[in-house]
Amino acid sequence: MMMRTVLFVYFLSFGVFLPFFSPYLQAQGFNAQQVGALLAAVMFAKIFGPLLLGWWVDHSNRLMPALRSTAFLSLLLFAAVIGLTLISAPFVWWLVVLLLFGLVWQPILSQLDVLTLRIVADDSHAYSAIRAWGSIGFIAASVGLGWMINLLPNYKTTLISGFMLLFLFGLLMFLLAMPEPKTVPTPNLSSAHFWPGFWRHLRRPPMLGFLSMQFLVNVAHGVYYAFFSIYLASKGYSAGVIGLLWALGVVAEIVLFFVLPRFLGRFALSTLFLLAIGLMALRWVMIGTLIDSVFWLLLAQLLHAASFGLTHAVGITVMHQQFSGPMQARGQAIFSGLSYGGGAAVGLLLAGFLWAHVGATGAFLSMAFVSVLAGVMWFTCRRLMDDAPTFAAGEVLTDGV
Repeated sequence: MMMRTVLFVYFLSFGVFLPFFSPYLQAQGFNAQQVGALLAAVMFAKIFGPLLLGWWVDHSNRLMPALRSTAFLSLLLFAAVIGLTLISAPFVWWLVVLLLFGLVWQPILSQLDVLTLRIVADDSHAYSAIRAWGSIGFIAASVGLGWMINLLPNYKTTLISGFMLLFLFGLLMFLLAMPEPKTVPTPNLSSAHFWPGFWRHLRRPPMLGFLSMQFLVNVAHGVYYAFFSIYLASKGYSAGVIGLLWALGVVAEIVLFFVLPRFLGRFALSTLFLLAIGLMALRWVMIGTLIDSVFWLLLAQLLHAASFGLTHAVGITVMHQQFSGPMQARGQAIFSGLSYGGGAAVGLLLAGFLWAHVGATGAFLSMAFVSVLAGVMWFTCRRLMDDAPTFAAGEVLTDGV
């Protein structure tokens, strides 16, 4: 099916960006705070990008024009990133271009999930089988590119930028070849009727507590996303090993997906989420203090299934239950934008500051403290999570990031 290929190719670009783009920026001469700010610009755009794309799709009820346009602009803007590299452009130019790149590249994923669900008509088994190809793409790119950098270390930056551009081009080509799926009829609600109810639902204290908790969870991943690869390289780990370690985290997510349904009937979603927060805090302590031990490093990467995979699965489940019908795309966009975009952006900015001022260990221990703050917010939304139908969590395969 074409959808498998589209997801596979999209996540190939993620498999390049997440493990290797921060070392790419470091190779351009940027310091820790600048690297954090540039990565934050990409994620900051996620606050607005999903909202804009969700609005477009909701109003037109057509996915392919929106996806093709954003894929084309992503390709164009990453070509501009390569241009900045060639001319040794100043920091401000990089900041603007990466902000625009994030604005069009980041929201593609949420609408690819909508596209997949339309194609399979909400068949959870078919959705899961298709969605798994995204994780396979991430693993293939992170491991494959790491291996190639080991073989050709003098061409590291060329390999990173070249493969990123190639995968974005491939995504555009496959989207151009893909037909528009069957549209889903939605009630024709005017803004006067839609928005008051939407915002009233969103402003309920338990929902605000839930979004704040998810925000902090993503803040807590900031140092990991910004400097994990750089930290590993400074300790002598090769690019191939770095790619394998990132891939291990995604493999752990896939395993979580298969075993999660066994726990959903035994434990409340709130209980699973609290466990995930505790394991997340433990993960940052392990990476910050035991980076030289391969055993503890492998264990810490396996905990990615909890720190990202489980928290994301619960989040999608709750939003799926709380926002339905014509509110669904914009509800998921709010969740993606504020929690994942805003949280990741703040986390990356904080990561650059912490890395420069308290060092690697202090930065990761600070993220453990942020995880504890997320645990405090858990008390404000425990009932909201337990009201969500547990079957929905079993349908979610995580983003692979």
